[in-house]
Amino acid sequence: MNSRLSEIVNVIEDARRKLLTTVEGLSQKEFDEQPAPGQWSVGEILHHIYLLEILLTTLLAKQVEKAKKRGIGPDPNDESLIHSFNRVALETTGKKLKAPSSVGPQQGIEKKKLMELLQHARAAFLDIISEAGSYNLSELIFPHPIMGRLNMYEWIFLIGKHDDRHRAQIEKILNS
Repeated sequence: MNSRLSEIVNVIEDARRKLLTTVEGLSQKEFDEQPAPGQWSVGEILHHIYLLEILLTTLLAKQVEKAKKRGIGPDPNDESLIHSFNRVALETTGKKLKAPSSVGPQQGIEKKKLMELLQHARAAFLDIISEAGSYNLSELIFPHPIMGRLNMYEWIFLIGKHDDRHRAQIEKILNS
């Protein structure tokens, strides 16, 4: 894995650790309780995170296949990209976003099962990231429905920002 990707993986793994720490002591009741009618519970938020990570794993796998077919080589650059991702930083916008139906959560999933799903999704995501590290991900572009054209480095980084955004949402729920 190239140094750029390794740095991004460290960021997304740190975001996931913080997210899981935030919810680890919650009971099933706390997991399932919606803060208000029509608002997601903690469990629904985590299921949404799981669904998005599965979707992104699939997207990245397809992009890796494109890279192979196009003969894209390794990234020749090794300077950090972390501080160039300002446009991807969604976690503190406070702007309510509507999730597409493909990542709309299911209510009432058992906490233990949901934690296992998150763990398996992350393992699959890290596997494809490892494979993707052989290619210059800045050459692989796919449009985001809100932010427009993002390269695969930005998409991977987005998962960490997505975790951060929803961790803040969960903390707000827990403090109310």
